[in-house]
Amino acid sequence: MYTISNNKIDTGRYCEINVVHHCNLSCRGCTHLSPTVPKYIADPEKIYRDLSILSKSYIPRGVKLVGGEPLLHPNIIQVIEAVRASGITKFVKMITNGHLLSKASDLFWEKIDAIEISLYPSKPINPETLKTLKQKAKDSKTILESSYWDDFRESYSELGTENTELVQKIYSTCAVAHVWRCHTVSEGYLYKCPQSVFIPKVIQKENLQNDGIKITDSGDFFEQLLAYLNSEKPLESCSHCLGCVGKRFNHEQVNPKLWRSPQQFTSEELVDLDYLSFVEKQPSKAKGSHREVSLPEKITNITTKLLNNYRK
Repeated sequence: MYTISNNKIDTGRYCEINVVHHCNLSCRGCTHLSPTVPKYIADPEKIYRDLSILSKSYIPRGVKLVGGEPLLHPNIIQVIEAVRASGITKFVKMITNGHLLSKASDLFWEKIDAIEISLYPSKPINPETLKTLKQKAKDSKTILESSYWDDFRESYSELGTENTELVQKIYSTCAVAHVWRCHTVSEGYLYKCPQSVFIPKVIQKENLQNDGIKITDSGDFFEQLLAYLNSEKPLESCSHCLGCVGKRFNHEQVNPKLWRSPQQFTSEELVDLDYLSFVEKQPSKAKGSHREVSLPEKITNITTKLLNNYRK
């Protein structure tokens, strides 16, 4: 359930914006399907418009700029400024693979509040570069976090499933939607998770409807949004999504032309059924594609302490 504060839905988590869809890496298991979706660059003016309207009914902990690789956005500073100008939050965080950070301008470091670097064994960052980035963050008073991911879980199935019971279980145990609440704002809609944005773009089936809710200035939008977020009914995309219970595999880079090949199986073939059973009994132990439930909680606590001393 969601907390209601000052007639707004307080999620207690970050809202996400995919400022680009493409990436400079091609990680197998990318939950945003970046290696296979068309190039896309978000419009700062549209971001401002959507968040301004959403801010009347919705309070996130902050806004995360994600991708793809968000540093591929040619006007990333305008994006940061658009988020703040919308009034939805003053805290803007970026999730990046870090390979372009050393080229980022001083103004970028001044504008961004926090950066989380996802480190992968298949594309390591030079330790000296990391040392330089830490000093840069210290000089600009930017919160810098890093996380190392050496394995993933299968994120989706191209063939999907018609087993409604399995779909319900995958949705009900999905930490992305229910624990981390990775709500994603995209092109005038709010989605419960990034997968519901990207799966329909790759698997173009008539039955994969728009799983988001249109952001409007109507008088009943608050009630519609709350009902949408609290709904226990799986999204259409859930028939192809594996939530947090896909089979585990080691992280690797894959040729983008071959990226979809490992997903040419049914959901039943790609789900870790033993792990699904385990998570149903102990939902707090759920691990996603490359995230762990306890980790965001830990990072949230650390960030909260830092925010208490934070002055922009």
